[in-house]
Amino acid sequence: MNALPTSTPFSRLLVGFASESGNARALAQRLGADLQPHAPQVLPFNDIEVASLGHGDVLLAISSSFGDGEPPANGEQFFETLRQTPTLAGLRYAVFGLGDTGYPSFCGFTKALDAALSERQAQPLLHRVDADLGYEQFFQQWRPVLGQVLEGDLNAGQDLRLQVTAYGEDNAFAAPILERRRLNSSDPAAWHLQLDIAGSGMAYRAGDTLHVVPENDPALLQALAAWYGDTAAVAALHDRELRLLSKGVLRELARLGGSEVLKGLLKVSQKRELDAYLHGLDLLDVLQDHATPHSVPLSRLRGLLSPRLPRAYSIASHPCDDQLSLCVREVRYTLRDRERFGTATGSLLHGGDHARVYCRSNPGFHLPDTGQAPLLLVGTGTGIAPLMGLMQELQANACEREVHLVFGEKHRQHDYLYRDQLQDWHTRGVLAGLHTAFSRDGAEKVYVQHVLQQRAAEVRDVLARGGHLYLCGNKSHLEGAVREAIDAIGGEGHWDTLRGEGRTHCELY
Repeated sequence: MNALPTSTPFSRLLVGFASESGNARALAQRLGADLQPHAPQVLPFNDIEVASLGHGDVLLAISSSFGDGEPPANGEQFFETLRQTPTLAGLRYAVFGLGDTGYPSFCGFTKALDAALSERQAQPLLHRVDADLGYEQFFQQWRPVLGQVLEGDLNAGQDLRLQVTAYGEDNAFAAPILERRRLNSSDPAAWHLQLDIAGSGMAYRAGDTLHVVPENDPALLQALAAWYGDTAAVAALHDRELRLLSKGVLRELARLGGSEVLKGLLKVSQKRELDAYLHGLDLLDVLQDHATPHSVPLSRLRGLLSPRLPRAYSIASHPCDDQLSLCVREVRYTLRDRERFGTATGSLLHGGDHARVYCRSNPGFHLPDTGQAPLLLVGTGTGIAPLMGLMQELQANACEREVHLVFGEKHRQHDYLYRDQLQDWHTRGVLAGLHTAFSRDGAEKVYVQHVLQQRAAEVRDVLARGGHLYLCGNKSHLEGAVREAIDAIGGEGHWDTLRGEGRTHCELY
């Protein structure tokens, strides 16, 4: 980036903005009002003539980003013209970006805008701001310093760096694990986890997802080292994906190991047989079955395997006190005389006191913006997680929306996750309806779709009043069954109608 300014006299001050939701526009208008003594022009980017920018001009750019780091519609033409302009020497500028770290291309457009201006010899007045959803705090810090610079205090902005880190696979945040609390008394175990994200700058909403970059099981790494007869395998493979093996990896292992059996399983016609074979297995099993340490050298194996793949979990909370909650099902079993753990749940539950994580936005599971439309929440097992977050958000915002919740599990006595909290919400009227389906408690199995049909009049009324349906749980068990129940209640095609109106929100795994 070009050096910060050595002088600040200017003849024209432009406050340019590009905005999708209106937040950038509102900030630009506020900034323009604050800078009235300098007679600023407040304009959408597309109304600014790039060719007119030059000596004596100051451009204060405030913008959000759209999609995969693209400019909002009222900035597209400006940015395209800018990229075709060879030089803007003499122009001075400052960029304030509004973004959401839940998206991979966090502040993508304003980062590109800053780079494009700098590459064309324009001179920055201040370091670029990369603000998250809580942009107001950054704006309150940036605005007075900008004023000082415009008044001629050239050193005011030297140390002001307001940039939220966008975490991802390559730079996940190490969040302390504050609590591990078991929620049921049957197997497999369900756990509530509380993580501390203070200092991360990560922002999230109820309904968003947390991606966990897991640590590999030390016992598996030691077993791989024993198979190779080389302790170097632990270090070589600790950051590789050892459970989710792609067909490309399997094909290369089959080729290197000369395994006709594995080659046969990889045929398109053998997909079901391949899935059955791989179920519960890991890299060591495949190596033992189809290769030798000599046929697949350690260095070749490391290059073949992908980095550890993150696992996604629905967040079970609304932002509060820099903490974040998860509800996870423990994966733990014994196969071929080895005790095994799920890659992510093993790391979260039996690993160290930190988890490497990052958030991603999931707007399709956010609360609707449609006023007071009622909600029908349906979750099974740990699929209750995002529904807990939605309920907490409603409470935090003192929203009096009518909410009905249907929860399904095996046994009321052993598997009623978050029973006390749910019953408290129901007692206090936060939940208008709380209904359960415990499939193993009676002579006949009862699932959530049966409860929906038993309460058909209530469900029909909620949906007729513009209600939204939120569904979370096991895809193979829920998707078709709940769809059929809704069609039975509202008439054939009712599910498709709701989906077309954006009133079904599904998080299925």
